[in-house]
Amino acid sequence: MPSAGNYLHWITVSHTLPLIGFITSITLGLTVLVLNFCGAQNKFGPYKYILNSFTIFGMIFAIMEIIVYPNVHNYNAGFLVFTFAEPFGVMDLTVRRIFLASYMVFYAATIALLSTQFLYRYWGVFAVYKLRYFKRFYWLFWPVFCSYFGLQYALGTSFCFKMDNTSMEYFREEMQYRYDWNISEIPAMALVAYDPSNGMVRWKNMAGVINIVFIVISLYGIMMFCGWSMYFKMEEKIRNFSDELKKHQKQLFKTLVLQITAPTIILFTPVFVIILMPFFDLPVSVPSGAFLCTFSLYPAMDSLIVMYVVSQYRQTTRKLYQDFKKAMESFRQARATVHHAVPTTTAHSKLPQNPHGGQSNLSRHTTVVQTL
Repeated sequence: MPSAGNYLHWITVSHTLPLIGFITSITLGLTVLVLNFCGAQNKFGPYKYILNSFTIFGMIFAIMEIIVYPNVHNYNAGFLVFTFAEPFGVMDLTVRRIFLASYMVFYAATIALLSTQFLYRYWGVFAVYKLRYFKRFYWLFWPVFCSYFGLQYALGTSFCFKMDNTSMEYFREEMQYRYDWNISEIPAMALVAYDPSNGMVRWKNMAGVINIVFIVISLYGIMMFCGWSMYFKMEEKIRNFSDELKKHQKQLFKTLVLQITAPTIILFTPVFVIILMPFFDLPVSVPSGAFLCTFSLYPAMDSLIVMYVVSQYRQTTRKLYQDFKKAMESFRQARATVHHAVPTTTAHSKLPQNPHGGQSNLSRHTTVVQTL
């Protein structure tokens, strides 16, 4: 039973939401991939590879979430990123720290891939000639682009927020009181904005914050620039497009608008609140992980946005449903035909036999008629 001031019940929340996110992300992600395979993306060109990659990456991100179960705790002038999980039964602290850093890789790489989607759609309307950078060997740049930001985010946080004696002692009593756990026994990364002994800024930790802000602002900036430019200029640009192409472009634009709104609420805002709060040195103790775990819901939400807005997905779903109905109807008809054929066959197999060993009169009569 949690005592007063104990946050163990928030750990339950931060484990339950990622599990829900995992189930919904895998279910909806596989649905999107199946619909893509069945023709929903026939008109998307190379963009379909980006959508498929993002869907798959989102599913992997959701898997990483339930493997690592990352948690965050804000306390006064600092925050702590930690996990109680032992992935695959591994108890070694070093290996568990690697798992925690790997989660950071997937978080930043997912955002980078999302910004790539915005860049493709922007070029697809306003600079078509630049789409060549998504074809042939040029496409190799984009996995490198996403990997770079993922690794920079993970390595920067792992180095700049590495636990030292100051951060260990700063959070020791708080972790024992709030989570009933010895901080020395869990993999963790921490920021302590000011040295408790002299009040000076801890510049190593500050460098980690600058690294995160640079990455998030850069990727979010790409999304905002592309989104706003398309919002103000799209109508004029697509004026001479065919009606079908206009409809297609507007649907993709609506998708991107929702894809800006959702990560702003789920991915970006919580990060900025968590990393900037310590610099105000407020007397707070917040189980931030309970809010940060909504990250795992984003892949499912993104798949839902795509299927809801883009009409090709609804058309493909209806087509698959009609094909399924026809297949079931054919199966029922075939089954009924076999069912009616069985009694006839049985009746023929039970013709009366001649007690003297020859053919029955009916059988002999049939043979004579056939001969005649």
